[in-house]
Amino acid sequence: MFAAGNPVVWLIGIIVLGIVFFLLRGYFSAEARARRRREKSHRRVVSWKQGPIVRLAVDADKPKRDCKR
Repeated sequence: MFAAGNPVVWLIGIIVLGIVFFLLRGYFSAEARARRRREKSHRRVVSWKQGPIVRLAVDADKPKRDCKR
């Protein structure tokens, strides 16, 4: 019944491969990747790090220069 020459096995295999291809195409499409990236960038930031805070090298007390335009 499950021999390689049986056309039923080939038909079921082709249908399963088509379904898998259809599902993966939707997951890896440019639209889906952009949607996941957009959702990821709008999520809350939760930090569980138990350590010192990283401070950036910015001098906030220094006044900004006047831009000449």
